[in-house]
Amino acid sequence: MNRHHGASFAEVGYQDLWQRSRVVCAVAASDLQVLEGTLERLRTYLDTQEWTLTSSVREVVDIDA
Repeated sequence: MNRHHGASFAEVGYQDLWQRSRVVCAVAASDLQVLEGTLERLRTYLDTQEWTLTSSVREVVDIDA
């Protein structure tokens, strides 16, 4: 997925449970519009897989602020 979407993923929770996971996805972009498009494509990808996506939280951090 990283090569297709330019994102990094890490499993950060529920490693001891089977059939459940908590992951964090990180995307960097120099333009907010590009970032929003990338995040939307990632969400579409995740929604079309065989698993059930139960929740999603999006946080955009501006490091120049």
